[in-house]
Amino acid sequence: MTHDNRLRLDTLASSSKIQESKYKTKRYVHFDRKVAFKRVKNKVNDPCWIAEHGFYPFIHFQIRFNKYIKKDNLKKIKEREIFYASHIDSFIYKYYGDLLNHKYNERVKELGTDQVATAYRNNLEGKSNIDFAKEVIDFIRKQDNAYVYVADFTSFFDNLDHKYLKEKIKSALNVKTLPQDFFAVFKNITKYSWIEKADIDREMENKGKDNSTQLSRYFSNEGEFREFKKINIHNNKKSYGIPQGAGISSVCSNIYLLEFDRLLNNYVQDLNGLYRRYCDDLIIVIPTDNIGEFDRDSLTNYVDFLRDSIPGLEIQPEKTDEFYYSDNEILDLDNSSTKLDYLGFSFDGYNVRIREKSLFKYYSRAYKKVRICNRLTKKSNQKAQRKSLFKNYTHLGKKSKGHGNFLSYATRAQQTFDKNKTTNNLMEHQVKNHWKRINLRLEN
Repeated sequence: MTHDNRLRLDTLASSSKIQESKYKTKRYVHFDRKVAFKRVKNKVNDPCWIAEHGFYPFIHFQIRFNKYIKKDNLKKIKEREIFYASHIDSFIYKYYGDLLNHKYNERVKELGTDQVATAYRNNLEGKSNIDFAKEVIDFIRKQDNAYVYVADFTSFFDNLDHKYLKEKIKSALNVKTLPQDFFAVFKNITKYSWIEKADIDREMENKGKDNSTQLSRYFSNEGEFREFKKINIHNNKKSYGIPQGAGISSVCSNIYLLEFDRLLNNYVQDLNGLYRRYCDDLIIVIPTDNIGEFDRDSLTNYVDFLRDSIPGLEIQPEKTDEFYYSDNEILDLDNSSTKLDYLGFSFDGYNVRIREKSLFKYYSRAYKKVRICNRLTKKSNQKAQRKSLFKNYTHLGKKSKGHGNFLSYATRAQQTFDKNKTTNNLMEHQVKNHWKRINLRLEN
């Protein structure tokens, strides 16, 4: 590694920027042993060590969950790909993600787009999706009439072009060539490798070690691990895609859209509007004197132009919505009353609620826990797991020390939206009958 590169990285790698409390030791079993960050901090903070470090493969599995489809009032099974890094690698990805985050924050201030991206920032302490949703909804409420455009990028992380991402990272770091340690991290997040968890579980079972909770790591013998890896390793040979779960992936999504955000924000500001992006979800609000005369095609054509100018970006028409705001109402393009869903909240022009999908998920989980309680109560002939149920799904667990639940979230949302309120906020009203609904399903 050149001395020139070391100096640039020493500026970035200031230990004062490391919030060690956020580098938590994870409990899962991986190819290396669990370790506290303080024990490896010097290694993670050493560019030369990182440049030579041999990264472990990710472990991959899928989770299936129910997704609520509002317009059809039904649930759909959705799959999510999960990749998780080894313990040491997860610290490295998070650390380099933090370094990139600092450089990203500096860059967007220079570009005048500091307010655009509201997700995956390390300089927005204390703010959440509630605050960002309120900002947009309050902006809409200030207008007499407005046009609203919402969209999201399809399979965003799966489609990030490696060459373009590399150029944007170099731009954020203000370098012509990636330093060797950054290149090592970049290489392992783009040309990443993984092993299926199902294959690991099968191997552990064959070895009589199927209870992973009793393991300190998979394959304590390095020779066994190398032999297993030879026939079970998978590699991303495509020129695009990064695993969403790594600690550096989220900031990569923001860096990838630096130019998109700059150009779109300039366009929207020229129209006295507001543009915000939360990861792959974007929203644009444009004030207008007359919704019937607003030239919406010019804006949508410009968004399409920007999308097509950057590799890997795809906005599906079915995931795009357009609305008007007028006379305290959200209207569709046919001027019929409707609702705007944004960052977990539903807004009809005056009333704000937690979106139905979130309520559906909360009650589905609560009722599943009730069924477990009922089954165990019948089996043991005494009340079982009630404390856990009440702590996680009722007001009794709302203010537990170091703990919160969905009811805590509803209260926090209510309080946030009620500050200098411009809307009628119904979050706590939506969950006021939770105790009755849960207890009606509990068997004595």
